[in-house]
Amino acid sequence: MVSLCESLDELDFLPADPYAARITALINTYGAEQSFALFWVQKINGIPVAAVSRVDGSMTICAGENADFEELRAFMNAAGFSSLTCSEECMKKLGIADYKTSYTVKYIGGESPKNIKISRDCDKRKIYDLLCECGFELGDYGAFLADVCARLNKGTASLAAAEENGEVKACAFALFEGIKSVLLGAVATSPSARGRGYASALVGTLAKEKSEKEVFLFCRNDSLLEFYKKIGFEAVGRWAVREME
Repeated sequence: MVSLCESLDELDFLPADPYAARITALINTYGAEQSFALFWVQKINGIPVAAVSRVDGSMTICAGENADFEELRAFMNAAGFSSLTCSEECMKKLGIADYKTSYTVKYIGGESPKNIKISRDCDKRKIYDLLCECGFELGDYGAFLADVCARLNKGTASLAAAEENGEVKACAFALFEGIKSVLLGAVATSPSARGRGYASALVGTLAKEKSEKEVFLFCRNDSLLEFYKKIGFEAVGRWAVREME
């Protein structure tokens, strides 16, 4: 049975993985009483086996092996979503074939990152413009700003950026800081500043800072796997996203 989740405590059963990081960070940011941010738990014989979040139409599923995937598929189709993020294994069990995927990597430790000056509170408009320049599809700036600031202010996200002469040249986020795990992302370097070690320094710094929890990152494409291996990550699976047209 899938029922609404009313508190963060109901999600204690979730593992230390990137999908749980996203779900628990979101409920910790927005609570369970907002119409645009809803959370559900699936239970079988009273035992929780899966969790679902949907924030502004973006749905995330974290499901264990014992989850009822047939029920989850029926539920998500009835609830509706603009995008669905979960593991590739979960996506296959849901019977969905049309999706994007790449590697999920986990931080296992490495050498200290290059020592660079890191900005923590730079102009969010400049961050937005850099991410757009690097191919991220972010939608409206106002919505981006509201979501990022909500998570930064709540302590469920962190920002690290590199600036040159007042311009943001690279950035990385701890996008979702959950109960047991953290998901890094939004890693970008301006074409004019590539090859200077900014991205590896920013990601490495955030990973070390958050290493009391399990730290994950979704590669944007398979070609980035070797880059993340060099800074202390290893492949542990594949993420998947299904975007509705």
